[in-house]
Amino acid sequence: MDIEFSSIDELKKRLLPALKIRRKDLKNKGINISIEDLWTYFVGIWKNKVNLTLNDLVNDILYLEIKKEEEVI
Repeated sequence: MDIEFSSIDELKKRLLPALKIRRKDLKNKGINISIEDLWTYFVGIWKNKVNLTLNDLVNDILYLEIKKEEEVI
């Protein structure tokens, strides 16, 4: 079953729970970042990829490692 979104805003709303979880996780690790900054970061990663599923996007949000001053978290 393919899920299609009519706009980027609709996709963002669908991914908002995962973005909030990721933001909280990063905050617990001492990294303060806004939902908007996270969204912009991930959109940049996804812009050149094709055939991504909603599952792929959520996995990227929850599991992609982000570096803090040369330290992998």
